[in-house]
Amino acid sequence: MEEIGLVIPLEAIQDADISVVGAKALSLARMKRIGLAVPPGFCITEAAFREHLELNNLVSRITSTVAEFRAASQTEKKSILSDLRQTIIKAALADSLGQQIENNYRTLAADHVAVRSSATAEDLPGHSFAGQYDTYLGVADLATCIEAIKKCWASLWTDRAYDYRQKNGFDHLAVSMAVIVQSLIEADASGVLFTADPRFGPSGNIVIESCFGLGQALVSGKVAPDRFVVHRKTLELLFSAVSEKKIECVLDINGTVKEQAIPDKESIAPSLEKKKIKKLAKLAQKIEAEFGCPEDIEWALWNKKIYFLQSRPITGIPQQRSWEDRQIWSSNPAKEVMPDVVTPIMFSMLLEAIGEEFFDPVFRMFCCDRGGHPLYDLIAGRIYFNANIWGAVFRQVPDGWGLDLMEFAGSHKGMQEMVERLRTAPDLDLPDIKFSLLKFILKIPLIIMGLLLNTPKKGRRIITSISAKNEKWSDLNVSNLSLEQITAYCQQLRTDLRQLLSNILYLFAVLAALPVLDMVCRKWLSEDSSCTGRLLAGIGDMDDVIAGLDLWRLAVAADAAPKVRDLILSDADWCEIEPKLSKMDSGKEFLKIWREFMARHGHHCRAELELYNPRWAETPDYILKLLRSYITQLDKTDPVQNFGNLVQERRQLEQQCRKKLRNPLKRMIFNRVLVRSQQGSVFRENVKSEVIKLVTTLRKMLLELGKRLTDKAVLRNQDDVFFLRIEEIEPVVQGKADFNIHQVITDRRAEYDRNSLISPPDVIFGKFVPDKYVPESVDTDVETLAGLAVSPGVVTGKARVILRADADQQVLVGEILVAPFTDPGWTPYFVTAAAVVMDQGGILSHGSIVAREYGIPAVVNVGGGTKIIKTGQTIQVDGNCGVVKILQ
Repeated sequence: MEEIGLVIPLEAIQDADISVVGAKALSLARMKRIGLAVPPGFCITEAAFREHLELNNLVSRITSTVAEFRAASQTEKKSILSDLRQTIIKAALADSLGQQIENNYRTLAADHVAVRSSATAEDLPGHSFAGQYDTYLGVADLATCIEAIKKCWASLWTDRAYDYRQKNGFDHLAVSMAVIVQSLIEADASGVLFTADPRFGPSGNIVIESCFGLGQALVSGKVAPDRFVVHRKTLELLFSAVSEKKIECVLDINGTVKEQAIPDKESIAPSLEKKKIKKLAKLAQKIEAEFGCPEDIEWALWNKKIYFLQSRPITGIPQQRSWEDRQIWSSNPAKEVMPDVVTPIMFSMLLEAIGEEFFDPVFRMFCCDRGGHPLYDLIAGRIYFNANIWGAVFRQVPDGWGLDLMEFAGSHKGMQEMVERLRTAPDLDLPDIKFSLLKFILKIPLIIMGLLLNTPKKGRRIITSISAKNEKWSDLNVSNLSLEQITAYCQQLRTDLRQLLSNILYLFAVLAALPVLDMVCRKWLSEDSSCTGRLLAGIGDMDDVIAGLDLWRLAVAADAAPKVRDLILSDADWCEIEPKLSKMDSGKEFLKIWREFMARHGHHCRAELELYNPRWAETPDYILKLLRSYITQLDKTDPVQNFGNLVQERRQLEQQCRKKLRNPLKRMIFNRVLVRSQQGSVFRENVKSEVIKLVTTLRKMLLELGKRLTDKAVLRNQDDVFFLRIEEIEPVVQGKADFNIHQVITDRRAEYDRNSLISPPDVIFGKFVPDKYVPESVDTDVETLAGLAVSPGVVTGKARVILRADADQQVLVGEILVAPFTDPGWTPYFVTAAAVVMDQGGILSHGSIVAREYGIPAVVNVGGGTKIIKTGQTIQVDGNCGVVKILQ
């Protein structure tokens, strides 16, 4: 290698000079050579550092210092290192070196310079020295520049640099230091760029983080940067998150870096425009091609020109990730109906139809083919949907149809990260969903025609047909059936359930009217976001909503008869109360109403899609507890009357909206989408209720089957039947099972019990390992939770946190229900609740629909609300803006 001087201009550095200029200086030279804008500068080589040490007899001092450390305490080490740094800084610079530095400094003719360390051991494969050594910005004169150069040399001996070398086995005496002096770019914006997202490996997309002013604000953590993710091949902007940047770092007239406040309006503006994002990503690709590996790049924007300040390899980037590691799993929306561990009978009977009958028709309608990619899986015994498939679907359609999925995530950190990851994931991580845009465009007229044909009248016909089947099943006396008949009927019920699920396209069509109604309300009627929700209140004919009101009516009936009231409020269980009621006239009248309630609503329960769970009709003591709570609060509210008022208010609002729409075409569109939205909500809840009735009938048959098989000693317990798969029922009944029935059931029960003790997160990234899972910490000091507004109104009241719908706690009149999620089993709590807050949910989830129907404010997707909010705290729920505030 040709010997180079002690000081060398950046443009003169060659690849062979890395050992004397360091990786940082060489990277700047290489970027200059490929035509990129790099601020002019020069490098003081490591030979100058060595000369400085030898000239001032510091080599032996360093050697003895390293030896001395072996016996020194931590406090002593800090003092020794501090003394060594001061000695290096105070030592005189050789005259010839000083002259060379001065000549190059004068040549730069810069108002201010940046002085940066370039250690010769920096950024070796598998190691990163980023942030280990010092940098000085805003240097305005030669003397300060020379002082900064010596401080960079001395930074080899900071506590953090020494400890890093010690930990990673580097020879302290072998490391050296070069220093870079460059003209300082007084940036309008600056930041860092990764040519491959470190989370995803070399195939990851380009990630840009930026802030206003100098990068010091970003590096120091004083501001949260804007974040942009660009597709590495197409340079399409996949994701942007603009933060509030309240300060920026700038230079004052003396060259000192200072913090400067940014006006509110400007602070929320993006620090990079789209054209610059794309150009920056394109130039970054050029850098990656030059260096041959994913790069971590520092850049600055000044007077609309992009400058590059550093490029180094991304260390610690995963090279190969398995299929399991690349998947994202979400419990939403399964958690609403199956929040717990799923039994084998349930999984085998219903969930196999999820793909074929429920989701695949929707894929086909939009000309998508998911191939063999799994839609769901069991994780810790619970149902999780594969989010990667939906990420691939939204990647196919232009701009995801304009949907801001992050808005739906609310404050739920897991869902926020899921949305961000899916939008920024490399193509390799997403399944190859075959989508034909041309076929879809050609199919649009057919889709529109289908939407028009899926009228509310058709929905009523579907419900009537299913209801008739349920009536037929309910007339069966299971105890009179043979084992073979029960087995055959179980298979028939399975078929009926699959056929019922095939109505997904109708459900999709009617629910599609809701966002259209919201758009119509916002654009034509009112900027008030509550308009849509108020038009969906008090619709009536919604089974689970009626269940709550009927339960209140049952409490009113009990209260009207003093003897009945006394019995209900006693501490006795239902098995003791019922015989006593049957012996008095008022009791008989009450029992008639009770039995009518159970006949109509007794199929509901918490997690009601799971066959294993007892229904309300099987757990009368649970309903009894709710009745007792209602009776004690009858004088405080009247939900039935309130609901009647709500119906009138909604009808008045409908008329007001029609009067505002003087354009006949707009009025016709409003009427059409209003009716479809209202009936769509009703259909969604009622069709699910009919599904649960079928499930309840099937449960009765399985219990009878389990009882008889237990009597024959085929099973040990009646409920062992729920731990068989549906296809195993017939061989077990016929005595032809080719497995040890008792052992298989014992093993499955043990697995069920183990999984029941695990509480996996709502969103899982990669493979879930229970033993290694550490629940994410929740900031319990936050006072405001942002979520998704799903039912309008603003209410302040005491919180009532309930984690399970079958708990002993009750919601008192005026209290605000705070729950992890809700299903029809939670409906009785809505009757007395003033508002609802949920950790998880969506606009079309059960809790949202029921809250709108009851006219109570609701906010969902607040993340850890049940962990942050405490029962008894005063909170405010803003169902217009989607905000929950903890006031006391």
